[in-house]
Amino acid sequence: MIWVIAGTKDGRELASRVAEEAGSEQVVITVVSSYGKLLAQQAGADVIVGRLTQSDMERMIADKDIRLVVDASHPYAAIVSETARAACRAAGVQYVRYERPETPLPQYAKLHHVDDEESAARLAGELGERIYLTTGSKTLATFLQSPALQGKEVWSRVLPTTEVVQLCENLGLTPKYIVGIQGPFSYEMNRAMFHDTEAQVVVMKNSGLVGGTDTKLQAAMDEELDIIVIDRPPTATEDFVKVGAIDDVMKYWRKHNGVH
Repeated sequence: MIWVIAGTKDGRELASRVAEEAGSEQVVITVVSSYGKLLAQQAGADVIVGRLTQSDMERMIADKDIRLVVDASHPYAAIVSETARAACRAAGVQYVRYERPETPLPQYAKLHHVDDEESAARLAGELGERIYLTTGSKTLATFLQSPALQGKEVWSRVLPTTEVVQLCENLGLTPKYIVGIQGPFSYEMNRAMFHDTEAQVVVMKNSGLVGGTDTKLQAAMDEELDIIVIDRPPTATEDFVKVGAIDDVMKYWRKHNGVH
């Protein structure tokens, strides 16, 4: 059986391709939310919902006789990837990391790089009074609880599920500052959102073209805003295969399983 960790749109597309081309080999997909399951079911494979520990992963590998793990989690889901690699090493199964390419960043005087959310929050507080977060809900607490952002106007663009909106409210965001909508977004919509909120600083990740990084960047630059980009977490690649295209995952599968 093949296990696809699919936390993104392209991860779901990859899972669908694997299910189509794997022949008699069964495919299982894991996601972390009920909404993710709803989207992933279109791939034509079994879908399991939940956040898995390393022990959970090792147990799943053994119970389902997993022969290959394809990690297509979000580029910034470093803990998920580290845990999956450790489980595969312990279980002695193949691991492939699919990670969409980054978007090349332009030369722009008001573009700033940081290593993590804590640094982004501190810098955002120094740069402006009105902050527009496009980093999702997972690390929202880091921003809203940062001393640097107390007293600032902070908008957060998040997926509008019940759980996420509740999280926003629990962290003190009022409805005015919760932008509940599913992306990615066009240039025009990004610019309208930045303009209408009178944002001064946009905080973002380099999630690649699939994540809408290009349109977000251009809209923020045309509004002459400060842009804080949280760089992707570094990963060592000595002990696993890392690819940036869905076709490369399929080539790996065919090569190591005698499929032509």
